[in-house]
Amino acid sequence: SNWKAYSAIPLVAGFVGWLTNYLAVQMIFFPIKWRGIPFYRVEGEPLGLIGWQGIVPAKTLKMSESMINTTINELLTMEEIIQRLDPDKVADILLPKSGQIVQPFIDELLADKPKALKEFATNYATDKDGWVQQKLAHKFLRDLTVDVQDNIGTICNLRNCVVNMMMSDRSLLGKLFKISGRDELIFLVDSGLWFGFILGMIQLAVSLYWDNPWS
Repeated sequence: SNWKAYSAIPLVAGFVGWLTNYLAVQMIFFPIKWRGIPFYRVEGEPLGLIGWQGIVPAKTLKMSESMINTTINELLTMEEIIQRLDPDKVADILLPKSGQIVQPFIDELLADKPKALKEFATNYATDKDGWVQQKLAHKFLRDLTVDVQDNIGTICNLRNCVVNMMMSDRSLLGKLFKISGRDELIFLVDSGLWFGFILGMIQLAVSLYWDNPWS
């Protein structure tokens, strides 16, 4: 007799299923910083006594270290990654910024020299059409890349670089997960709609054949 109310059951159940899954996915990544009343909270855990931090931002340190361990031990070593770089392409990419790269060396070498000399050296080294940029900069950057490839083990600690970068901006790991798991996250959210609708249909059938004892 009340067909509108019965028809609304699967629709409401589908919407609630979609909404709860959507909020659950958002709570994996947000908020980036812990929000709440800091009565009691354990660092690295998303849930406090009264408050919440996204699961990924809260566990960035553990996840980053695990990711690096998997990459180094099972996929690629730092040496293999660096060896895949083409020194000429790296030099081409860095060439427009070569003036900024050499500036600290100029400042150090000419620290006790007259200001006019420092300005001349800076302008000469950063001139995009100048001889330094056209002839020396590309060769310097290429040789620098080769040298880095030969000595990467003593120059760079991949674990510290990645972990420090992830910890300085905790949204980065979440962005990485969203890119790599985009289809799965979309399916997870949408599945709430369909499973909720199916459960609503079951609830509708039950409501049609069995009266609620409280009504």
